[in-house]
Amino acid sequence: MNQSDDPALHSRPEAVRVALILVAVTVGLSLLYALQYFAGSPFRLAVVSQFHDLDVSSAKSLVAAAAEDGSVRVWDTQQDWEMRVLPAHSGAATGVAFSPDGSILFSSGHDGKVRKWDVAAGEARQDFDAGSSPLNDMDLSADGSTLATVGQDGIARVFDTASGQMLQAIGPNENVGLAVALSPDGSQLAASDGVNIQLWDAHTGNPVRTLAGYCEDETISAQKECDKAEEDWLGHEKDVTVLAFSPDGEILASGSDDTTIIFWETASGEAKWDSGGHWAAVTAMGFNSKGNGMLSGGADSKVRSWRLPGGKGTAYYEGHLSAVNGVAFGATADTMLTAGNDGTLREWETANQKIVRIEWSEYGLQPEWGETLVYWMLFSGLVGLFVLWGLWRLRPWGHLLALTLYILGPVVILGLPLLETLTYPLSIALKLQIAWPLMALALWYLALVSVLMRESVADFYEAPPGLPLSDRLMIGQHTRRLRLAILTTAVWFLVLVVLYSTLRRFNLDISFMRHWLPFVMKGSGLTVFVSLVSIVLAVILALLGALGRLSKSSIANGISGFYISLIRGTPLLVQVYIWYLGLPRLGIVLQPVTAGILALGVNYGAYMTEIFRAGIQAIGKGQYEAAEALGMSRVQVYRRIVLPQAFRIVIPPIGNQFIAMMKDSSLVSLMSVWELSYRAQKVGRQYFRSLETFIIAAAFYWILTVIFQLLQGKLEEYMARGERR
Repeated sequence: MNQSDDPALHSRPEAVRVALILVAVTVGLSLLYALQYFAGSPFRLAVVSQFHDLDVSSAKSLVAAAAEDGSVRVWDTQQDWEMRVLPAHSGAATGVAFSPDGSILFSSGHDGKVRKWDVAAGEARQDFDAGSSPLNDMDLSADGSTLATVGQDGIARVFDTASGQMLQAIGPNENVGLAVALSPDGSQLAASDGVNIQLWDAHTGNPVRTLAGYCEDETISAQKECDKAEEDWLGHEKDVTVLAFSPDGEILASGSDDTTIIFWETASGEAKWDSGGHWAAVTAMGFNSKGNGMLSGGADSKVRSWRLPGGKGTAYYEGHLSAVNGVAFGATADTMLTAGNDGTLREWETANQKIVRIEWSEYGLQPEWGETLVYWMLFSGLVGLFVLWGLWRLRPWGHLLALTLYILGPVVILGLPLLETLTYPLSIALKLQIAWPLMALALWYLALVSVLMRESVADFYEAPPGLPLSDRLMIGQHTRRLRLAILTTAVWFLVLVVLYSTLRRFNLDISFMRHWLPFVMKGSGLTVFVSLVSIVLAVILALLGALGRLSKSSIANGISGFYISLIRGTPLLVQVYIWYLGLPRLGIVLQPVTAGILALGVNYGAYMTEIFRAGIQAIGKGQYEAAEALGMSRVQVYRRIVLPQAFRIVIPPIGNQFIAMMKDSSLVSLMSVWELSYRAQKVGRQYFRSLETFIIAAAFYWILTVIFQLLQGKLEEYMARGERR
């Protein structure tokens, strides 16, 4: 019978028709939201506008921040932080700078313009022609006479601020484009040049010198050779991202993608001090007026303070949710201001590292959640069309795909930002104001899934109509198993989302974890090797021990019994020390890895001996007698009849022992074996971040355990294949 003529297509239960309508409405609204978003419609999820730069007037009464939406926010700290919004640029605003007297404000943006503002009037007075390429950075000399920009076209431009006339255009240089800085008197221009820094005469455009990395041993020129010689390389290893001159112009500080800050002597080009403290790219720097202190912000969401001379870190400040793009000293010596990608401007008390004020660009979610939602809407809308067709044609996969799409997706896409909103330093009313669209969307998905999970709808889509009853029963059984797997996976996803959000509340340094993840994970291979070799040794010893326990030989039985009693009666930690520290007293010196493998294998072999013994004894006596009646020798009986069945029986408990052994392999770290736990412990202790590093190790052990559980399940199915025939 042609399926298009099947009466089931025309006689759907009411609940199924409701489900079809809800899916169709969901698909239509999802695509409509995505399309209007990409068309530039203002109807979208409320998100904050990221701040890309920050400056404070010399009198400390005005604070300006350049925002992603192209505006410049200006706060008057003497008027209870009253905020004005200057519609500065058609693209993102990337730089702001006050004139020395605070009456003029300069701003730059991705529209390629530099705009000069009258602060009191809030009006633009003049535009500087900086080309059409988006501007990445801008700096104003301390005397206010000169302004410099650098854009994505690789050209560094120098302007006279009074007339707006361009004095110099240096470049293009493909490596120049991230950062510029002007000396206090405006005579020198510094610009990033990949891992190096170029210094020019700002008035003539002539090159002055290149600040490049060099080896501490000056006879070595290449960095690789310097590393081989175990000498310090004084320079950046990745692109320079931010520059700042000291107030006297004698020191130029550079921050890099490699997370380091280097303080250069401009007269000689020598790297006076190098410092590390951020765990991601350095994104902002600023000196105090005396030049004896500096602030830096990073993509790790941290702010650090530095003491000069020496370039030593004095404190770090945590609170921002993402990269810090602007730093400045406050009105008093014990305050500072920061701004970042989380759309907040924060005032801090430096003495106790406490946030005393937060100003938002606007109330909303973080920008990444807005982008994630729109791409989810587009994806779910397109896949939803496929789902809708499958549901209309009564395909079981259509119903399963609908459950997958509208359960797993929303758990992650909506769960993470909703839980993150709870951490915002705002009142409950403002949190609800931010989160209510996501809450409404979650309720809609919940209603849709509730309809899809109704018994009449689920039963209707268990198997295609028009098939023989036997086929429908088999397909229905398979469909129910898949549906259970989808729901189980959804529960896992939900627990993971809640667990991740809970761990974020532990004030974990995610950038630190990301920075040290490769180092810690280098020990994973050794961890797996120790575990695998140990389990092989344990299985061999367990099998021999079980046969000894079942043997009628008093010698074999006695040895195996003593082995089990001794090993099970003493702690594994003590056994590790005996193998590693005790044997050398007998003149037997083992390598740490070898000692660890022997300790684990011998220990778990004793426990697994009883497992093997129980498995062998579970084989009925009649099978022994039948095999002997066929003329098999005792070895043949065990090899062909007993052990294959015993292995099938002991696979689950053996699997549990292997999982436990993988975790106990961390004990070899006591012997300074550079496996996973030892690396996590070493880095965690060094930087007082043990929780972060051990979470990395724990995550790896868990993932390894999940993988082994899946393999164990496949092995159990394979070994039990004979029983299913």
